[in-house]
This record gives sequence, structure tokens and C-alpha cells, in this order.
Amino acid sequence: MKVAALALATDVGSGFDDSKYLSPLRDSTLIETVVAEIHTWPVDAVIVVLGPDAERIVAATNLGEATIVIDPEWEEGEAALLRVGLDTVYRTDEFDTLVLTYLDDPAPYADVVAQLLEARRRGRRSAVVPKYRYAVGHPLVVGEELWPRFISMEGQASVDQVLQSHPDWVEEVWFDRLPSRRIMSQDDLLDVRRVR
Repeated sequence: MKVAALALATDVGSGFDDSKYLSPLRDSTLIETVVAEIHTWPVDAVIVVLGPDAERIVAATNLGEATIVIDPEWEEGEAALLRVGLDTVYRTDEFDTLVLTYLDDPAPYADVVAQLLEARRRGRRSAVVPKYRYAVGHPLVVGEELWPRFISMEGQASVDQVLQSHPDWVEEVWFDRLPSRRIMSQDDLLDVRRVR
């Protein structure tokens, strides 16, 4: 199994004076913190798809060995960024499994990703998702047999919605903790800073 992490920067958030992804967090920026975390996961490559503020982010950050892809049509919705990311994965022709995540979620997920990938290795389902107590969350593990479905999505359609419509494709792995929260607003960022 050859695995790539595909991380999306999908929106500008609300209440930020500057780029959400360049907001300070843990002696770095939000996006650098998240990408550094993704580099600890048991994956073979990290692909970062930037939408809002892409040029500024590239100029102002160090994302390590990540492959950076810019989607100029990101305002169309999450599906646009996913298509650009999947196109990059298809062109490399190296990977058969993706770990899908967001660049505004700084939670530590290395143990979650390891268990999801192990379930994918053992199981017969095309997707493996974490269930945190009572809620399904992220990251998601998706096998290559589902990628054509996702690359044809448009607008605000999401992988979550597709998988919810096809529960027979999905295996859930249970975790005894609450799900993390994406940073969608300045208040969310302040909450994360208080906890850390």
C-alpha cells in the first residue's frame, strides 16, 4: 500500500484580520503547524492544495517536503480543491491510498491515521473513517477505487457527503475521545491557543 496525505485549504474563515492559514500558532503559523503534524503520519508523501491566499502562504512559510499545488478556482468550493489534488495524485501514478484532511485542523492524528490505515490493509471497504464516540470525523482514508467518484464532484460537494450516501463503502474505527474542531473563525483559533 502506497499512501499520500492530501491536505486541503478550503476557505478564508471568518473574523481574521489576515490570512487564516498564516495566523500564529505554537511558535509558527497555523498551516506550518498542521503540515508539520501531517509529516509525522505514516504516509509516503504529503500533498498540500492551497486555495485562498496561496501565493502569500507559499512566500511566507516552510512546508517541508510537501508537494504544493495551487487551485485558482478554489472559490467554486471544496470539490475544486479535491479535483486538483486528485489530478496531482493521478499524475504521479504512485499511490493507491489517500488520507484526506484539512489544513485548518491542528489536532494530533498520527495514532488515528495509523489505525485507519491498518484497518484499510485488513479490510475490504474502500473508505475507512474515524468515529469519535458518537460522531464521524477526520482524517479519512480512501482507496483509489473511489477516486473517480470524487474527481467528478462539483461545487460544495464533499467526500463526507458521498460516503454518507454509500455506507456500504465505509468501515468505521472507533476512538474513545471527542472529535477535534477545525479552525473556522478567530474564536476557534483563540480556543486552540488556550488549550495548548
